[in-house]
Amino acid sequence: MDAREALFGFFLLPAFAFTVGYYPALHRLALALVSPYPKADLHRRLYAAAIDSLVVATSVVFAATLSSIWFLALGALYALMRDSVQGQSLGKLMLGLVVIRLETGRPATAASSLRRNVVFMLPGANLAAAFLETRTLLRDVQGQRLGDRLAHTQVVDGLGVKDLAHSFIEWWNTVLSELPRGRRSKRGPAIVDP
Repeated sequence: MDAREALFGFFLLPAFAFTVGYYPALHRLALALVSPYPKADLHRRLYAAAIDSLVVATSVVFAATLSSIWFLALGALYALMRDSVQGQSLGKLMLGLVVIRLETGRPATAASSLRRNVVFMLPGANLAAAFLETRTLLRDVQGQRLGDRLAHTQVVDGLGVKDLAHSFIEWWNTVLSELPRGRRSKRGPAIVDP
């Protein structure tokens, strides 16, 4: 088997098969899926995907530089399970997005994340999936790509790092305002007598 045959069999054939079956699968799954949630902001969603892609690309660079397959395994694991921690990947956390399960309205689980992201693990098909899934989330009324339809999930606006920091500051200011005024030091929070 020469290099051209290997390239065709390992990358091009799966990419072609995925592309041909993509829209029929997408339309078939759309019939049973109705979402009451509004579409998440597209710019934030694309930026979150870029951040997550950088995490995976970093693992590939480490794998190549250090000649270690473990970094490739970690990158693949991140790509598959990235939405399993309270429905947020690193990119989604930074940009205030959450993946929720439509049946419950709760954040995505490990099983949901696996079903949602498995299309990006198929050699060859993953390249086609990157383009087709992006096109679908831009055009779909709810922003649901094939992975979302397979897992019955949707990306929605939620709390991110900025929102959490703002909430913490508001809470801290409330705590400080409730302390007796005469008991505060000049440098920081209140001084409490034992």
